[in-house]
Amino acid sequence: MTFQQCLELYPKWALITAAVLFFIHLVMPYHPREKYPRDNPPPRFFATFSLGELAQYIIQVLTFPLILFAAAFIDLNFEIPDELDAIILLVLIVVWWFIPRNLARRIDRW
Repeated sequence: MTFQQCLELYPKWALITAAVLFFIHLVMPYHPREKYPRDNPPPRFFATFSLGELAQYIIQVLTFPLILFAAAFIDLNFEIPDELDAIILLVLIVVWWFIPRNLARRIDRW
């Protein structure tokens, strides 16, 4: 995948990611294992988002296509086994999911 193709696909993947993450936010704004959702939730900052959730949403929407492009770049340019490609993608997605989430909880102090 060339850099030009990545630039053409980035807005489409960002919009898809934004739609999916917004749907997840509407269905389950807080993870049930953290705190009970109605147990002193953080105040709303913009529409249905608290300040931390909005920061998390923006970071995740903007970085998910980059993770996919990085995984595609590694897959196409390096001679490594497919299992290792899958492990690299899994690690990138886990980092993508948990670092902004923890940042949001710190911002909201919740």
